Amino acid sequence: MALIKGGTNTDMQRHDSHYTEAIKRVLSLVLLILAGSSAGFGLGVHATDWKGSLKDALEKSYPLSRRAGFSPDRITREGVVLVIQKPGIAADPSLDLRYSVTYVRKVQVGEQGGAVAALFNKVNTRVFEPGERVYVTGTKIGNDYVMLELLSCDMFPVIVKGSTRQGRYKAALSFKFESDYLPTADPAKIESLISQVIATQAQAAAQNTKTISLGQTIEQVQAILGQPDRVVDLGPKKIFIYKDMKVIFTDGKVSDVQ
Repeated sequence: MALIKGGTNTDMQRHDSHYTEAIKRVLSLVLLILAGSSAGFGLGVHATDWKGSLKDALEKSYPLSRRAGFSPDRITREGVVLVIQKPGIAADPSLDLRYSVTYVRKVQVGEQGGAVAALFNKVNTRVFEPGERVYVTGTKIGNDYVMLELLSCDMFPVIVKGSTRQGRYKAALSFKFESDYLPTADPAKIESLISQVIATQAQAAAQNTKTISLGQTIEQVQAILGQPDRVVDLGPKKIFIYKDMKVIFTDGKVSDVQ
């Protein structure tokens, strides 16, 4: 009986040992698979995270404005105010389903696109003029574009079923890039490009600084400031009166600025 009992215990121990090793191998395999899956997931997140990082960087530079849900013309939180620098940005009334998209390639403002746009009534479509101010209400990052959603600060006449009301205008401005540029792009360089089309008020002031110097000719001043609002002609002395300054010429050259 002792031999039978001893043999039985040995068999059971051997069986338990094999069973334990099998479990260990299975657990090791499961952990290996989980580790691989986790690494793959991490790589996937890393591969797409640049969009979130770029979006965060842009919205830090261009804080978004918020609109009331049922009254899109009412601003509930005012963010950055940008100034239009270049003409050609198409816009539609804030209540429209349509969202006109204007494309910018290498700082050149192009035609709005999309076959769907042609299906809508363009009666109320207008174009933002340089100097007009807009809010940023959203940002979108694609593989080859950065888009700013804009809303006019000012109200404009909008025709609705034959009657006219005052409302804001919205637009989408899409900056196009090469497909491999954005993932490693410096946000500061993108903002520099954006500022040439639509700039903060500080950027606009710096870009639009116009310098008049003593000794400049009438032609040179007109090239910088444009035609004056009024001209006082005193023979050899002429005074060009602009909205915010007077330029005095003596014998055809700038002698004073007031």
